[in-house]
Amino acid sequence: MAELLGVTPRTIHYYEEEGLVTPKRTDKGTRFYSEFDVERLEVCVRLASIGTPVKKLRQLALTRPASASGREASHALAEVFDQMRRNIRSQLSLLRYLSTDLDKTERLVRTCWECPNRPNRTDCPDCPCELELDKGFLLHLTWDPDRPEPLPVADGNQKRRDPELQQSDAYVRINPRRGSSR
Repeated sequence: MAELLGVTPRTIHYYEEEGLVTPKRTDKGTRFYSEFDVERLEVCVRLASIGTPVKKLRQLALTRPASASGREASHALAEVFDQMRRNIRSQLSLLRYLSTDLDKTERLVRTCWECPNRPNRTDCPDCPCELELDKGFLLHLTWDPDRPEPLPVADGNQKRRDPELQQSDAYVRINPRRGSSR
């Protein structure tokens, strides 16, 4: 089963422990998964691969059986779906930003393809990547960590990061200096 889904056996057992799937067992404990179990596990694996927490998977799996009516179940599930949709949209926004930045950053890095200098400030002080570092989000991970902070601009404010990224919910979550409690 784990091989079929591309996960470890421990992952399958974890989903079983969390009540997301209940395979039939022989007297000796061998698990037999029905087609429904396989499909249910596939949904769990796919949702987990995009960062859906197990708590949310449990909520999806257990809402209907715990509900007193179809109305209650459908309303509760619709709320979970709405939360998931918002999270996916936020992830898509961040992924679009990162994809665009990756293209921009790669174009910048390719300007160094024929450069004979060592890739550092001393040997290549006019490196286009160094000069354009603040225009590429991903460059900050690939470039020198001891780079000096940018100088303040005329109005006294520090240079701001890409405004498109600042508006992203994902950026707010990963950048606590923005004052968000998320």
